[in-house]
Amino acid sequence: MNFNKIGKGIVHIGILLYGISMVFLFYKQTGWSGGAIYESDLPAHIRMIVEDGWYYSLTAFIYQTFYLLPFTLSDGTPAGNLAIAVFLALCGMLSVYLTAFLLRDMQKEKQKELTVWHLFGGLILNLVMPCYVKGIADGRYIGMASASIWHNSTYIVMKTTGLLCVLYYGKLAPAYKQGISVKQWTLFTLLLAVCTAVKPSFLVAFAPVMAVFLLIDLLQKMPFQKVFMMGSTVFLPMVVMLLQNAVLFGGETGNAWEIRPGYALSLHSGHLFLAAALSVFFPLLILSGFWEELKDNKCYLFAWLMAAVGFLEAFLFTETGDREKAGNFMWGYSFTILLIFAVSLVKWAESAKKLSRAEDRTRQYFKTGVIFISGIVLLWHLYCGIYFYVRLLQGVSYYMWA
Repeated sequence: MNFNKIGKGIVHIGILLYGISMVFLFYKQTGWSGGAIYESDLPAHIRMIVEDGWYYSLTAFIYQTFYLLPFTLSDGTPAGNLAIAVFLALCGMLSVYLTAFLLRDMQKEKQKELTVWHLFGGLILNLVMPCYVKGIADGRYIGMASASIWHNSTYIVMKTTGLLCVLYYGKLAPAYKQGISVKQWTLFTLLLAVCTAVKPSFLVAFAPVMAVFLLIDLLQKMPFQKVFMMGSTVFLPMVVMLLQNAVLFGGETGNAWEIRPGYALSLHSGHLFLAAALSVFFPLLILSGFWEELKDNKCYLFAWLMAAVGFLEAFLFTETGDREKAGNFMWGYSFTILLIFAVSLVKWAESAKKLSRAEDRTRQYFKTGVIFISGIVLLWHLYCGIYFYVRLLQGVSYYMWA
């Protein structure tokens, strides 16, 4: 019996069912007009383009195209609503598969094909949410931080495109030292530009960390032209971001941004740093237990530096005007949480496999304890995510106070 083949079939079915459930959820969200039933940002994103002609995100063009469909559904709603729901569900499913590829690429033992564990890990990491403790924050999501988000359509698409960028960067980072081709440069530039056009939050967390790694390479005598070639892939995305900034914060909008440490994060939690820790409890445990083994792992360091930059942006900056309390500087950090969960899950799995041998387990009581406790915590993250998602399917608001 081929366990991997049967297991992969089962997980593929699970991912398909997850996708179908997302179609249902997102379709329900398109009809939200107020109240706490299937509450979502999606109707506002649709109105921005269909009614207001407000071209902030690349998703606006996609939604506008769907609304050109010349027929309505049996319940009288535009066919575009269902098309948008299917599109977002496909993005959600694709994120699962891209996360599986990310887990595969992060392993020490390189493999060409996805295994059942990669697929299962990809599904898990697209469901985990903060470890919820009542009273720490206003809700299971509000006041916490999560990479699993189902109410914001631009984030859902950015998550997919961001994963594509990370995966391709993982292939270019070691190769650019020998020189990258014009084709590779163009493809990576376009991937970053498209991701930024969807939502600029990924770029503002990714670009500073890539710059740090490129600077280190330059100080280690890497030829300047190669470093510049790699770094220049962010030029076009930065132009895109500047255009978006003009739309978001132009003089007529009445909106701006300012440095106001802790304000946005403290709006929904009186325990800011405890809420932040519970949001990434599993990665923190792996960090504390295996730092000595991981401190020279570039992939691990890149993910955590991105998370640090993302958190710092969310901590320092806030908007003024109508969106003052929206917490829109959180989206980049939310994406980076997926990355630190991924690198942590890979380390957890590799260490658990090693410590399963009795001779290693008895010599390393501390690490064995960390693996066991962090495994329980990962299940807690997963339970909170599944509970949250099931409640969303039942129509409960994503504010979800209990």
